[in-house]
Amino acid sequence: MTRIERYKPTILIYGIDMVGYSTSAKDIETDICTLHFEPFNTEEKFQDYDGVILFQGIFEKIESHQSAYGEKFITVECHRNELQRRKKQFELLKENKGFICFILIKPFIDRDEYNDTSDSDLTKWALNYDSFYRENFDRQVTSLQVMRSEFNNFIKQFGAAWTHFRCYNDGLDIKEICKFNYEMTGIILWNREFFIPSLKPKSHELEEYFKELSHAVISSYKKLSEEIPSWADEYKFEEENKLLEKKQQLQEEINIINQKILQFREYKKCICYDNELLRESVIKILRSGFNFKIDDADLLKEDFKIIDNEGKPVVLFEVKGTNKGVTREYINQADSHRERAGLGEDFPSILIVNTNIKKSSSMQDKYQEVAEEQIKHAVKMNVLILRAIDLLNMLYLKEKGILTSDDFLDILRKENGWLAALQDLWQIKKK
Repeated sequence: MTRIERYKPTILIYGIDMVGYSTSAKDIETDICTLHFEPFNTEEKFQDYDGVILFQGIFEKIESHQSAYGEKFITVECHRNELQRRKKQFELLKENKGFICFILIKPFIDRDEYNDTSDSDLTKWALNYDSFYRENFDRQVTSLQVMRSEFNNFIKQFGAAWTHFRCYNDGLDIKEICKFNYEMTGIILWNREFFIPSLKPKSHELEEYFKELSHAVISSYKKLSEEIPSWADEYKFEEENKLLEKKQQLQEEINIINQKILQFREYKKCICYDNELLRESVIKILRSGFNFKIDDADLLKEDFKIIDNEGKPVVLFEVKGTNKGVTREYINQADSHRERAGLGEDFPSILIVNTNIKKSSSMQDKYQEVAEEQIKHAVKMNVLILRAIDLLNMLYLKEKGILTSDDFLDILRKENGWLAALQDLWQIKKK
């Protein structure tokens, strides 16, 4: 039996000053708990309470900017020392059989072309598991279906989600609180970590808001604590064993399907990103999609090679991302990098460019044509151009059985100009 089951628990409402509220409020006494408010810089420790409630994003400040050239980027400030201290207290709180509740009030910003911010807040850190993903909706959704009755009142009054979760990790103990259509939006991990999607309350609503939330969380936590102990589950009925075996078989099939779907999603990153994410996606397509052997150990990150069974280079690649189209400069770089690698001018050099990155709002935007003058220049320099969408379509044609990996490699080794590909055909353009 936990302390929360035996006594009236005291819950720490932590750091609400970081989202614009005053922390001068007195303790709130309810029928089932005491709510105690402390500012972000308090010396109070998580593990000294029965539970902690805090808002998402209080350890980070992320701002969006736009350069004079129209490029969008973010800047990140993180209270790193405080974050590290609270991580340790978070673990101690769990050891003491306390709970923690994260209130999700905004989209997650985990990265851009230049920054990885996937661990700049305690909420993000608590959600970072292998094969467990968070994705933002394009808008905040409020029509949430409640899966645990304890949260009915709170979700009806305040429930709203920016983010949904997908879990392909069988080892993760996860339960749904609420969902939008088929997507999980509110979850419980390990029976004591609550992630609740919510509107940001107005100041005059705070008392009602935290009363409803704390009652829902405490009620749910108590129910979860009352589930049968693991030793009792050692007893199995014959039909139960058959069902568990069937469930395991189906789960294994689902896992294989999910991994395949995830692989396709990884491939599609090549039409979305720049820099290292673009390069990684292109290499994954060539290595996993076409089964080519890749040497990606080049010190210049934009270069890598297809190699043969003896480790000799067969094709040289240059990968670029741009908000515009293919440029003469990129073609020249593909040629000069070939020369720098000590390869002759007749050695196959491939330029892959993800075009129109920032301006893309649909698939049609990715089909911006390569200018005729650039195609002619590529022929002259013996460089073969592929847009990222062309590479994706060549993989589509391979999956469809229209061409093989050997066919594609033969094209890469022999052609120059522009390899233009759709989902039903490909062609080499020389002008």
